[in-house]
Amino acid sequence: MSDAAAAIVLESVSKRYGSTAVVHDVSFTVERGEIVGFLGPNGAGKTTTMRMIAGFIAATSGRVLVAGHDMATDHAEAARRIGYLPERPPLYDALDVRSYLAFVAKVKGIARAARVAEIERVVTACHLEAVVRSEIYKLSKGYRQRVGLAQALLGAPDILLLDEPTAGLDPAHARAIFALIRAQCDAGAAAITVTHDLDLALRHGGSMWLLADGRLTARGSPAQVLATAETRAAFGVSIHVGALPSGTPFAVPS
Repeated sequence: MSDAAAAIVLESVSKRYGSTAVVHDVSFTVERGEIVGFLGPNGAGKTTTMRMIAGFIAATSGRVLVAGHDMATDHAEAARRIGYLPERPPLYDALDVRSYLAFVAKVKGIARAARVAEIERVVTACHLEAVVRSEIYKLSKGYRQRVGLAQALLGAPDILLLDEPTAGLDPAHARAIFALIRAQCDAGAAAITVTHDLDLALRHGGSMWLLADGRLTARGSPAQVLATAETRAAFGVSIHVGALPSGTPFAVPS
């Protein structure tokens, strides 16, 4: 990533499916070292926005820039900077965990001499040692989620796009995953996450941006955003941060 380029820039980005607008004229910048948590009710446009940044779907209008590379005109160069964990991890059930990660490492272009050490790094970081030789179809939901996160972390990408990275994990492992994300951002990466665990969102050390009806309506610290009228309008409830127990879900259907 060049020193001059922001990690992620969206310029007046919209996405429509026929006559239905899913994302409306969204603009923002995420700098290196920054963690942004997307907050919003179901159908707010969070996952669609993540998929446009990742290059999985094209914006109807506007520009998506990744490390200074236009996703529409320089897709390969932009995409190789990204580690992406979609809502449903892209796993190959017939492979064991190590073989799957080796396949992903090859696809990502990680040098053969570095692959073994890099696979061991993400296996350890995601607590996969106990299942590394198991076929993926045999794994629990929590372990499958960890494998999906491990493939996103392979190669220490400049940009992490993580849709529900802690889904199915126990609280201790969820905290460890956010600590790992924080460490990568401290080293110069940038991350956008979607998480339904409000306690973790309040503690991940980044900012929170509210998406509602496909529009970016508020941004700031988690406590600031949760206290806004826009958040109350999006969820139809009043959220009192100090009264929330650990593990409180915040993506409540509107």
